[in-house]
This record gives sequence, structure tokens and C-alpha cells, in this order.
Amino acid sequence: MSDRTQLAIGRNSISVPRLTKRFVEAAITTALTSVVAFVILVLNNVLTNRGGWMEGFSVWQSFMRQPAILGTMLLTSLVAVLFLAWQRDRETKR
Repeated sequence: MSDRTQLAIGRNSISVPRLTKRFVEAAITTALTSVVAFVILVLNNVLTNRGGWMEGFSVWQSFMRQPAILGTMLLTSLVAVLFLAWQRDRETKR
């Protein structure tokens, strides 16, 4: 069994080691989580009249600069990606 897999980026597929693919997937899920937090915090500031879009952006920036927040996001996405890969591998072996 090969230790390489295909990483699909756009219309291209790149052959990469499995571990690299898992880290890229974790980074993408962390970025998506950051975008969701951005939308929630900015819309909260806009809808509650706390200062508008720019104040919401400032709140998001200060939220994302907290090491505990970033660590939790990274850990959660890494665990989720590894668990899903493990589940996928177990299904194919049966």
C-alpha cells in the first residue's frame, strides 16, 4: 500500500504524502472555522448597533489573536480530519 495520496486543489491533483494531506485538510477546516467566526462576530456588531462593520472586524481580530482560540480551532480540526480518515480507511478494509 502506498503512503501517498492525491490532494485535489481546484482542477489539479497533486500526489502528496498522506500526512501532508491531513495537515492541509486541517488547515483548510481551521480557515473555514475562522471565516464562520468572522461572519458571526461582524453580523452581531452590525445587527446590534455596536459600531458597524469595522468594529466587528476589530472584534474578530482580537478574538482570533487569542492563542487559546487558535489552539482549540487547530486541535478540533486536526482531530476531526484524522478521525474521518481513520473511519474511511476502516470502511475500505472491510
